[in-house]
Amino acid sequence: MDNFPTSFHDWLVALRRWLHQHPELSYQEVKTAARIAEVAESLGLSVQTGVGKTGVIARLRAKRAGPTVALRADMDALPLDEANAVPYKSRHPGVMHACGHDAHMTIALGVARWLVESRWPEQGRGEVLFVFQPAEEGGAGARAILESGAFDPASVAAIFAGHLQPELAVGHIGLAPGVSNAASDSIRIHIIGKGGHAAHPHLCEDPIVAGAHLVTQLQTIVSRSLAPTEPAVVSIGRFQAGSAGNIIAPQARLEGTLRTLTAETRETALARLQELAAGLETAFNVTVKMDINAGYPVLVNHPEVVEFTLKEGRSLLGADRVHLQGPRMGAEDFAYFLEKTPGVMVRLGCVDPETGFQHGLHSPLFDFDERALDAGVMLFVHLLTGFLSKEDSR
Repeated sequence: MDNFPTSFHDWLVALRRWLHQHPELSYQEVKTAARIAEVAESLGLSVQTGVGKTGVIARLRAKRAGPTVALRADMDALPLDEANAVPYKSRHPGVMHACGHDAHMTIALGVARWLVESRWPEQGRGEVLFVFQPAEEGGAGARAILESGAFDPASVAAIFAGHLQPELAVGHIGLAPGVSNAASDSIRIHIIGKGGHAAHPHLCEDPIVAGAHLVTQLQTIVSRSLAPTEPAVVSIGRFQAGSAGNIIAPQARLEGTLRTLTAETRETALARLQELAAGLETAFNVTVKMDINAGYPVLVNHPEVVEFTLKEGRSLLGADRVHLQGPRMGAEDFAYFLEKTPGVMVRLGCVDPETGFQHGLHSPLFDFDERALDAGVMLFVHLLTGFLSKEDSR
C-alpha cells in the first residue's frame, strides 16, 4: 500500500502494538474490550459492550437507510510465552497474541476510522457492524455473541472476517471457494492401570506402554481407515504420566484433537477411535475412559460472497495477488456466523515478500509485517462498501 497515509499507518501500528503488549485470554478480554470501545466511541460509533460476556459490537450508520454488513474481529490471545525480542513484546507472562488477533482488531478499527474520515456516513447508505468477538481460541465466542441476541443474523446481508496467513506476502489474499476450515473435536483419554516398582513390571499393568501403543495406533485412522482423498488430522498434543524413573505409573492422561472436513469422515474417525480404545483394554489389561467434546463446525464460505470477494479483490489488488486455496485443518469459530449469515473468511498475507515465511501461527516467535494492517484496512473498506452498493442497487 504505497499510497497509504503515513500518519494513518503510524496510528494503526501504535494501536496494534498496544494490543500486542496487553494480551488477554478467552473471556478475560476486559482491558482489550475497553480499549476497543474507547477508540470506537472516539470515532463516533455506537458501542455496545459486554456482548457474549466480553465482546463489543460497534455500529456505524449512514444517514440514508440501507442494508447491513458486518466485519468480525477476534480478541483473545493464547496461553504462550512470547519469545520475540521486540519493544512491543507481551507484558503478560504466559500470554501472547500469536495468532494475529491483535492485527484483526486493529484492521477493524482502522476500517471504521477510514469510513468516518472519508465521510461514508454522510455519503453512503446502510450500516456497518464491527463485531469484536471474545474467545475464538477454543471458547466458542462466536456462538456466545449469537446467543446474546445483540447480533441478529437475519438482518445482516453479509459478514466478513480476515485472518493472517504467514505463508502469503503482504498485499496478497487467499480464499477457499467452499470449505475453508475444518471441524474440530477435543479428545481426552484416561488410561488406568496398576502401578508399582519399575523393576517388577510383571506385577503391574503399565498405562504408559498402553498409551504409547495407542498414540501409534491412532495414526492408522487417517492412513488406513479413511480414504486417501479425505483429509483428516488426529494429533495427541499432551501425554502425562508418572512421577519418577523407577516407578510404573498407575494412570496416564492423553489429550489431542481430531480435525475433519465432512460429517462422514468425522463419524468414521470417531468410531475407529472408540474401537482402538476398546482394544487397548483387552491387549494391556487396563481401563480406558475417553471423552470426546465436539468443537467448532466446518467453516463453509458462501458462494455468492466468495464470487464477490474474488472479483473485488482482483480489482483492488490485481489478479496475481488473489489466490484460490483449499481448506485448512485449523478450526475457526467464525463458522457459527456462517451457519446463520452469508459471508466469507479472507486469508490475509502478512510477511515481507523479501524474507518470506518465518514462523507460523501459534509459534512463540510469530510476528508479521505491519504493512499488512494497511492492506487489510483497504481491502475491507473496499469489500464492505462495495457489497453495500451492490445490495442497494438490487
